[in-house]
Amino acid sequence: MKRFILSVLVFVGVSCFTNAADLTISINGIRNNKGKVLIMIKSVGKDATFQKMKEITNDSCNFVFKDIENGTYKLSAFHDENGNYTIDKDEKGIPTEGFVLKTITVSNSDTSIHEDIKLKLFYPLTIKQ
Repeated sequence: MKRFILSVLVFVGVSCFTNAADLTISINGIRNNKGKVLIMIKSVGKDATFQKMKEITNDSCNFVFKDIENGTYKLSAFHDENGNYTIDKDEKGIPTEGFVLKTITVSNSDTSIHEDIKLKLFYPLTIKQ
């Protein structure tokens, strides 16, 4: 019984010291409601990767990642308009679907929630010749 109580106390103590919280990422300015937005965040220096995919509503998407620790992350997202799960490019290699690449720093002294991150997709201008 003592071993069980000690195990519970250690688990609770370790849980209190982790700086993990929910992270909300809002993506706005999506050019239409076709397809989905695919998003990935990867921790810099750690082996943690989180991915999600969501339908678009009113030209925007909100993603909530649970239990994200403080740190630096590489974020990438793109608007998969045709559902092929690949960012389409023209003959010159320029993306034809909206995307965003960003390095974010997640930190908050209040470990219950991180600050919301608001992003806008970039749609390259393609010139037809």
